[in-house]
Amino acid sequence: MEEEKPEFSNGRVLLVEDDFVNGKIISRLLEMDNIPTHWVKNGREALDFCQENKECVLMVFMDLQMPIIDGYQATVALRKNGFNRPIIAMTANAFSDDHVKSAEAGMDDFIMKPVSKMELFMMVEKWMKRERKK
Repeated sequence: MEEEKPEFSNGRVLLVEDDFVNGKIISRLLEMDNIPTHWVKNGREALDFCQENKECVLMVFMDLQMPIIDGYQATVALRKNGFNRPIIAMTANAFSDDHVKSAEAGMDDFIMKPVSKMELFMMVEKWMKRERKK
């Protein structure tokens, strides 16, 4: 029996990634699985987008190291503003304390870059199942 695909009829994933190549690849991988995605380049743009589109953002993939407002600061601000959807940290630093710092900032999970299509889909599926149970 085929796995049930996450439901996105009323929303989208917000991708927060400053690197053009990473952003293009990750957004394309998500869209290949019919997961609507909106891509912004920094934490300031993420805060603005979530403020204007709070109901349609179902989850966030958040790069940690970005200009203007980094992923940690953006997550703290989103949580302070009442955003309670899943925020997934993304980093290429496997041996840093990013995992601990991201959890302390309010992120729900962690994924290593570069990410595969399967890793992205499994992360989306995991968190959308939890959201449906709420």
